Amino acid sequence: MPTRTRSAIEASAPSLLARWEAECPAVRLALAGLAVVFPTDRTLPALTPRLRQFIDQHPLGTDTGDYVRFVLVMAAQHDNETLAAVEKFTDAHWRGTSRGAPTKARALHLLGQMLGKVGSNLTRSQPGE
Repeated sequence: MPTRTRSAIEASAPSLLARWEAECPAVRLALAGLAVVFPTDRTLPALTPRLRQFIDQHPLGTDTGDYVRFVLVMAAQHDNETLAAVEKFTDAHWRGTSRGAPTKARALHLLGQMLGKVGSNLTRSQPGE
């Protein structure tokens, strides 16, 4: 990814996260994904408390609950914990990457799958809408 693109995302992330409360769950999850893929000293501390509140609404074992918990692990930026979470969620029901791939690549692959699935589920129209 070009440096200019990365810089633009990193510069915009704090103001986007400031809109957290006004956004729907799908947008919140997308913002969380952006924040962990392009972490800064400002975004990760702002993200963690927001995700902890979000966890209360989404139990472990649900797509959204698993996604939120995985993003929290990624936000901690500890490779061993991230690798353990990748293995756990891959074994549960997500398609994994080659075990020989670097941890960050495996985590980003899983994150992309989760965001795609959760986002499509959250943005579907409800009957009667």
